[in-house]
Amino acid sequence: MVEKVLVLHDALDDGQVPHAFGGALALALHVEQPRGTADIDVNISVPTERASEVLGVLPAGITQGAASVQTIERDGQVRLWWGRTPVDLFFPQHLLHQVVAGRTLSMPIGGTTVPVLSATDLTIFKALFDRTKDWADIEEMVGFGSPDIPEALAWLEEIVGADDPRVAKLRGVVPPPTRDQTWSSITRR
Repeated sequence: MVEKVLVLHDALDDGQVPHAFGGALALALHVEQPRGTADIDVNISVPTERASEVLGVLPAGITQGAASVQTIERDGQVRLWWGRTPVDLFFPQHLLHQVVAGRTLSMPIGGTTVPVLSATDLTIFKALFDRTKDWADIEEMVGFGSPDIPEALAWLEEIVGADDPRVAKLRGVVPPPTRDQTWSSITRR
């Protein structure tokens, strides 16, 4: 897996495609006990209109379907396959993605470094996906002290609305505000 991550990073870098790895790879930087994964998640920081260009710089061996560009343009994401390894590409769909691109972190791996999502941004995306494993990952990051939860809550509310159940769920994984704070006061950007 590490070798594929490095080859993919080099291909995107050589193609001048700004990117950052997410998922379990980024999670490993933000928790004490990282979990394994079978896929590679990559946030691509160029518009969906450049999907064909991005797909053109990917390493040989990553299988692309005839409709991959259309899927990206329609959904903002696509799952490709590199042998038995899923490679999920996520393109910008919201103003948040511009912010994400500006606050990636460098993670040492295989004798070099690769860009990964910050704990805060990983928390936002995991809350949006709303899978059981994502909430376990969020709890692990919160326990490790990694994410800026007020920032994550502010973005989550902006994207899905304050009444969305995922907002309440994210509030539920952090200690309640102190007597001098309210949720609205600590979630302002």
